[in-house]
Amino acid sequence: MQNAEITEKLKNVPLFGNTNEERLLSAVSSSKLLHYGKGDEIVFKKPALYVIMSGYVRVYRTEGSHTVLLNTIKEGGVFGAAQLFCEEAAFSSVKAACACTCLQMPKAAVCGLLQNDFAFTENYVTFLSDRIRFLNKKIASFTAGNGEQTLAGYLLSQPAEDGVVTLDKNMSALASSLNLSRPTLYRAFISLSEQGLIEKNGKEVRIISAKKL
Repeated sequence: MQNAEITEKLKNVPLFGNTNEERLLSAVSSSKLLHYGKGDEIVFKKPALYVIMSGYVRVYRTEGSHTVLLNTIKEGGVFGAAQLFCEEAAFSSVKAACACTCLQMPKAAVCGLLQNDFAFTENYVTFLSDRIRFLNKKIASFTAGNGEQTLAGYLLSQPAEDGVVTLDKNMSALASSLNLSRPTLYRAFISLSEQGLIEKNGKEVRIISAKKL
C-alpha cells in the first residue's frame, strides 16, 4: 500500500477528518505498516499512534490471573492516543483478533499535526473525550453488577456480520473476561432473548435491536 493510498484511506477515519492533505501525507511518510497474525500482541516499544487499516484487535486488562476484555477496535479504529503522552507503562494490552494491518504513526508525526493543523487537534481532543465517556460507561457496567448491561455492551462492541456476532469464547471464558459469574451470564443471555433484543444459536448471537440493546 502506497503512502498516497494510505492517506486517502485515513480521510475516512474521524480522527483525521478535514486534516490538511499535505500535512497528513507527510505524517504517513514517516509511519510504518505493521502486520500481525491472530493472537499476536501489539507491543508498544516506542510511543506511537496506531490506526487499524484492516482486521480488528481486542484490548485487555490483566490483574493477576484475571483478564478482562475492555474493548474491540475494528478497521478504521485508533488506539494508543492517550498512551502517546503518558510516561507510565500501558494500562492494557492489545492483541490481534485476526490477521490485521496497523499503521504505526510515531509521536513526532502526531505532534507535528497537533502543532500545525487545528482540525486534527480538535479531532484529537474529541477522540480522547469520547474515550473517557466510553471508559466511564465500562467502569459503571463492571461495578453495577448488572449482567444484562455488561453483556449488551460487550455484544455491541464486537464485529458483526449482518447483525450476527460470533462468540470466540466458551461461556466460562466469556464470563471471566466480563467479570461475571457463569449463572449471571446465562441469565443475561436469557433475559435479553426474552426481551426480543437478541437471538442466540450456539456461538452465534443475532442482535435484533442495537438501539434498544
